[in-house]
Amino acid sequence: MPSNTNFLNKSIKRQLAISIGASLFLLLAICATFIYINVNKGLSKLSTDYLQRTAEFYSASTNAIITDEYNVCSTLKATMEQYESIPVSKRREFFDSILREVLEKNEEFVDTWCVWEPNALDGLDSQYVNAPHHDKSGRFIPYWTKSGNTIDCVALTDYEGGFWYKDPLTRGKGILIQPNLYEVGGQMMWVCGVAFPIHDKNGKPIGVVGLDMALDTLSNLLKSAEIYETGSLSLIAHSGLVAVDKDESNEGKIFDKFLTGNVSKKFDESKISLETISYSEKGVLHLFQPIKVETADEIWFVGLNVPEAEINSTEKKVGTVVISAFIIILIIMVTVAYVLIGRTTNEINKGVDAMKNIAQGDGDLTVRMHVKRRNELGDMYTYFNKTIEKIQNSISSVKDESDKMSKQGVVLADNMNDTAAAANEITANIESVNHQIIQQSSNVKDAKEALSSINKSVANLVDSIQSQSASVVESSSAVEEMVANIRSVTGILKKNGETIKKLEDSSESGKKNISNSVEATNKIEQQSKILLEASKVIQNIASQTNLLAMNAAIEAAHAGESGQGFSVVADEIRKLAEESNKQGKNITKNLKEVLSSISDVTKGSATLQQNFNEIYDLTQQVSQQEITIMNAMQEQSEGGDQILSAMKQINDITTSVKTGGDDMQASTATANKEMDNLTRLTEEITASMEEMSLGIENINNSINTVNDMTHKNTESINALSNVVGLFKV
Repeated sequence: MPSNTNFLNKSIKRQLAISIGASLFLLLAICATFIYINVNKGLSKLSTDYLQRTAEFYSASTNAIITDEYNVCSTLKATMEQYESIPVSKRREFFDSILREVLEKNEEFVDTWCVWEPNALDGLDSQYVNAPHHDKSGRFIPYWTKSGNTIDCVALTDYEGGFWYKDPLTRGKGILIQPNLYEVGGQMMWVCGVAFPIHDKNGKPIGVVGLDMALDTLSNLLKSAEIYETGSLSLIAHSGLVAVDKDESNEGKIFDKFLTGNVSKKFDESKISLETISYSEKGVLHLFQPIKVETADEIWFVGLNVPEAEINSTEKKVGTVVISAFIIILIIMVTVAYVLIGRTTNEINKGVDAMKNIAQGDGDLTVRMHVKRRNELGDMYTYFNKTIEKIQNSISSVKDESDKMSKQGVVLADNMNDTAAAANEITANIESVNHQIIQQSSNVKDAKEALSSINKSVANLVDSIQSQSASVVESSSAVEEMVANIRSVTGILKKNGETIKKLEDSSESGKKNISNSVEATNKIEQQSKILLEASKVIQNIASQTNLLAMNAAIEAAHAGESGQGFSVVADEIRKLAEESNKQGKNITKNLKEVLSSISDVTKGSATLQQNFNEIYDLTQQVSQQEITIMNAMQEQSEGGDQILSAMKQINDITTSVKTGGDDMQASTATANKEMDNLTRLTEEITASMEEMSLGIENINNSINTVNDMTHKNTESINALSNVVGLFKV
């Protein structure tokens, strides 16, 4: 507390110098800190974005190169899966040409190969035992390699135990093969491979096709990247093998952070989430961007390695510049502020002396300040002079008016007494009117409640009329629909009558036809019996003829040679008789079957004739019933028309009643609205009268208070005259 008091007691010059200096220092320090922090944040974000974009760019470029290899191998797989469309004898030659062509058209590819399961390609493995690029199994296993412009083919070896063959068959999809050293033209180089399973039309894996690509292009791309001063890029395969690194001694080794420690967990998580990994170690920032190639399960990583000192060097330079600028600006601003404060306080002291003379001297209101400059101090002195001038004029006026007020105070006291008496009389009248208005308000409320009850009754009546009107409309519609249905049924009955008439005629005609058929069947049955008798006669004649032929043959035998011709004739007659007897038996059998069928037809015709007689009788009955229903429906139609006419009259009457109910409801609503207005006005008048009553009471109190104050004002005016006399005007 003493320190604050001592500070407040110091001169304005010192207070301003200390306050402004401290404020400037604090403000500049805050600004410098804010600028430094935000610039550092911005630079840090720029650095992070730059590193992230760089990692993404090179990972995308790497992905594109490997994806190109992956897609070429996928195309080879799709081509080889169409093997059945190629003639059996041409399949091996065709696929050899395809593998060779891929090497010729792609400079970065160093080999292509395929392995087919035994007899899966063409079933001709036995014909290719130990043939060129075949082994003793005869399987199609070409391995095409390229060295410069030379392309050769040999038989693939060690394929049975190779993961690059087994894994695609097992997974049923393409795989990325981790980089490995490959000898080309006597020089070792790093290559990375792709392998795809070959499926038959049923989806069964029957082989594998693959190719290898040199990493020279990819290695040159990553090693030539310039990141800050000494930053570098690296490529790590899915197994942790370092394929590309600025330090070539690391290539071919397993990245130690990939398999153990906390960083290995980040790699495992990134394989699933495909998010960027970042961590710092020994002052170096490491950033790893995952690469997902098409449908392959293997995840590779492009690593970015930059010393943190190089990343933060710009931030340190900016910090030095900001601090230097802060110190220089602070010195300049404090110096300028101190000079300006000195000049200002000198001018203020002149005004202090003038005010001190008025306050502690003889109260001379004629003193004026000399204005030298048109600045804030000049304006202050100008307004100081005008203020003193106004005070001088006011004091002079107060002296004159205080005498007048003293005289008017006496007159005002007399008038206030008369005013108090009149206000009391007004109060009594207002209380009487207020009582009458309260009574009126009560009557209006009773009338409003009665009118509200009437309004509800009218509303209920209108609702009932509306319900009745809706019911009448629905009933009218139902009656109209019923009349229409009756008319429709009448029309259908008329058509049924015509149909029944036709059925009656048809039944009668059928009855006659059945009778004729029965008569014809009876005649056929009688004639068939006659034919049966004739057939028996024929059989008898044939038997007699057969006996005569036998006798003739015997007599011819007795006659010797002279009877031989007659014997031949007798033999033919005997044969004819036997044939006639045989045919007669057949005719008899057939006639019996025909007679049996005719008997069944006769019985069925009799039954059918009886059924037709019953149908004819039923048709007559239906015709009579149809006429009866027709007459009844005509009567229903006439009655429906009468009901419909009556319903229309009821609907018209209901509509008229509804209109009257709506008018009554509207009139009641209007009366209710006017009653609400009357109630509102009554309440407003009541409230106004209450306010007037309170107001007149307040007026009475005020008048009494003013009367008391009038006497006090007289005393104050006298005291004011004495005080004003102290000033020199």
